[in-house]
Amino acid sequence: MRTIGIGVIGWGFMGKTHTQALRSLPLFYPGIDFRPALRCVCARHIEHAREAALSAGFEHCTDDWRELIAREDVEVVSVCTPNDRHEEMVVAALEAGKHVYIDKPLAVTADSAARIAAAAERAKGRTRMVFNNRYLPATLRARELVNEGRLGELLTFSARYLHSGSIDPDKPIGWKQQGQGGVLLDLGSHALDLLTWLAGWPSKALCATRTLYARRPTRDGGVEAALSEDHAQMILQYPNGAVGSVEASKIATGADDELILELRGTKGALRFNTMDINYLYFYDNTLPEAPYGGMRGFTRIECVGRYPAPGGKFMTPKASVGWERGHLHCYYTFLDAVAHGRDPGCGAAEGARLQRLMEALRRSAATGAWVDVEA
Repeated sequence: MRTIGIGVIGWGFMGKTHTQALRSLPLFYPGIDFRPALRCVCARHIEHAREAALSAGFEHCTDDWRELIAREDVEVVSVCTPNDRHEEMVVAALEAGKHVYIDKPLAVTADSAARIAAAAERAKGRTRMVFNNRYLPATLRARELVNEGRLGELLTFSARYLHSGSIDPDKPIGWKQQGQGGVLLDLGSHALDLLTWLAGWPSKALCATRTLYARRPTRDGGVEAALSEDHAQMILQYPNGAVGSVEASKIATGADDELILELRGTKGALRFNTMDINYLYFYDNTLPEAPYGGMRGFTRIECVGRYPAPGGKFMTPKASVGWERGHLHCYYTFLDAVAHGRDPGCGAAEGARLQRLMEALRRSAATGAWVDVEA
């Protein structure tokens, strides 16, 4: 059995999420012919790195990410750091011959993302963007239905990713509310990726943003005035004339972690909500009308945990899946491609393309005008 050595850079929320997926992978995908091995973890402070190694089972730890990348026993590097560190780390890992698993977004700017994509194009190693919402049973089933032509021509759409964590004016900020962050990069990247993965690429865009408070407290007792946006409202137009909306918000009162997608076409429609994560709703517009409705109406497809083999056995496919299950399948499909020399898809080039779209949306927000979207 092939062993794939993994190094994780960053021990915040996403570093722990990636590690949870890696530790769970052998249980959820029995019989696979490769094994992930937790070789090294890197945290900003060595005491945190030691705690991570002890709690999660890494063989080694360090506070120097360059040391992790240089290790011969590390084949895959997970980059789980703030956005402004991605370029330096990803490029260094690629130049060292590693495969790289990159948390979204790819970078802070389109220029930075382009340099990462160029490095990935030159490199022998594979890359994968962590767009985990693509890898849920319900969204994978949605992709099948779209590819089968069951929606027909796109008519209208909406995507919304809603949180409420930035409403409190006294809550100390983190880096996601400063210059390298913002709700467009943080939540908007997920909503835009899922929409474009299923519906294709828009041709024009309009965006407006809002920063709720002029100043917010920092964790060290100070005050910060250079803040990123808390809300982004977008309108996208597709080449066929279809127009729809995308919203990303951290000031959505009553929301926890809610990603909602609706696609409506000439032949059918889809609805999905991460707060109802086990089901995909599909409307077949080709069915005839009939007295009492016949068979027309939204069908609630019980996707639940029904992944194809070797997944879908543990847990039982009838048991509810959770948010983390998309992360697990995302990492599994990446490592499976690495183990068998295949292109895993959803790589740095796709991340850079999405970055260009988000930068175009920022330009629209700054000018108040429609912008053309690069194909």
